[in-house]
Amino acid sequence: MSDYYNYRNKIERERRRRRAVIALLCVLVLLCAAVGLYWFSRRRQPEEQTSAAVPATATPEQATPEQTTPAPTAAPAPQRILPAIENAVWDSSQPVEQSIDFEYLNTDSRMVGLPALGRVTRSHFDTVTFLGDSITEGMECYATGYQNAHVLAYRGAGPDSAVNNATIEDKIRKVSEPVFDALVATQPDAIYILFGTNTMVAQNNEDKFIAYYERLIDMIHESMPGVSIYVQSIPGVQEWVRDTKPGLDNDRLRVVNNLLANMTLRKGCYFVNIAEVLNGPDGSQIDEYAVQDGIHLQPSAYTAWCDYLATHTAWDRRNRYEGENPLYILGT
Repeated sequence: MSDYYNYRNKIERERRRRRAVIALLCVLVLLCAAVGLYWFSRRRQPEEQTSAAVPATATPEQATPEQTTPAPTAAPAPQRILPAIENAVWDSSQPVEQSIDFEYLNTDSRMVGLPALGRVTRSHFDTVTFLGDSITEGMECYATGYQNAHVLAYRGAGPDSAVNNATIEDKIRKVSEPVFDALVATQPDAIYILFGTNTMVAQNNEDKFIAYYERLIDMIHESMPGVSIYVQSIPGVQEWVRDTKPGLDNDRLRVVNNLLANMTLRKGCYFVNIAEVLNGPDGSQIDEYAVQDGIHLQPSAYTAWCDYLATHTAWDRRNRYEGENPLYILGT
């Protein structure tokens, strides 16, 4: 947990530093404008006074200097700075050239993943929608999953299926439906997304995969503002799977998970590193969870998966927890 919060604090410090630099630059621009305006106004005033002080040519009717008493010269009125300041445009702004790199680079999914924070009750997931491919099916068809949740699982699907609103059959519910329309119809409090295994079978498509994922997140924000979005990491596979499906190399999946974690930082979502509980230390699928194809999962894996989700949920005042409420961590 400490690594997670240190990482988050580092990001917040960088944001505050950028804002301070931008604010300072704006103040300097305004001060320069005010000084320039003041200097310009002071420069014009001596010229006006000089032109006004030139005497007209004396006429015969006018008295000579010996016949008149010179009038005392009036002292020049003091210059006021206030009018120049009042005329300055203080309520305007202009773009400033970016001087700090604010991109998230070299993101490690293990650092971005939500930390353990209490345990929500099982009923917490009754108003949640799980969106994914065949790996997500177990959430509905196995008793170890969250059967009361809305589960939209489409075999062979990827994030592009939802973005394009493709009509695909849900084999468990035995219904064909447009994917994104079905998601919006559930009107959940939170959405848990897991795509990638099908897409990663092909190689050299990481950028396309992330681009579709980003568009899906944008569509959810537009259609269901305020809903919490949890992006789940892609689980590993058995090592021998890469012999027939080179795209599902576990080292590659680790890189893609880092890209997913980076995306959640940019899109304001939560990243749930379920690979932490479904993979072994080497990043491959835990043997006890494997089925014959080396990709899908045994019911026991869903028990571990669901337990992980219950203990890795973002804190919300509306959450109901088992045992002690972790609110004390926030100091209230």
